[in-house]
Amino acid sequence: MPTFQQALDADPSKFMTYGATLIQSAGSVTGLAAKYGEQVADLGAGWQGDDYNGLLGWATQVGAFTAQVDAVLLTAAATLQALGASMMINVQTLKITKQSAEGMGYKVLPTPFVVLGPSQWSQVSSAGPGAPAVLAAYQAGAVAFTTALTAQYAAIIAQDVAANTAIRAAIAL
Repeated sequence: MPTFQQALDADPSKFMTYGATLIQSAGSVTGLAAKYGEQVADLGAGWQGDDYNGLLGWATQVGAFTAQVDAVLLTAAATLQALGASMMINVQTLKITKQSAEGMGYKVLPTPFVVLGPSQWSQVSSAGPGAPAVLAAYQAGAVAFTTALTAQYAAIIAQDVAANTAIRAAIAL
């Protein structure tokens, strides 16, 4: 699970790159399976009997296994590419939200939690009788930014977990 700072620094395009690599790997497995099948078929011209029939049975199992590997690789690739694209949007949104909060004078803590910044405290202090209203408005803004950052961060964590699960499923096979 990434920290808030790691989520801000993330480069989700790598998930898309990994997905493309898995697609290439699936293509390689398909090519090897096809070549293996051709070689077994070619052996049939000069090899007959129980041994060759056993090899044909084994070739069928190899074909089924490689088809399963291809399916897992392609599923993991599609998941990684989709999550990478979606995560890129969420990381960018997280960065923009943080920058917006800081641009308004808030301080964003790494939990993520938004608190009033020095300039806002100065405005509250100089507001005289209106200080409680100014403070309440700034605190409401801090709560809104905290809520938005927390939701965006949670979405990135969920996507990271899903991507991790997809990678582990591909590796486990």
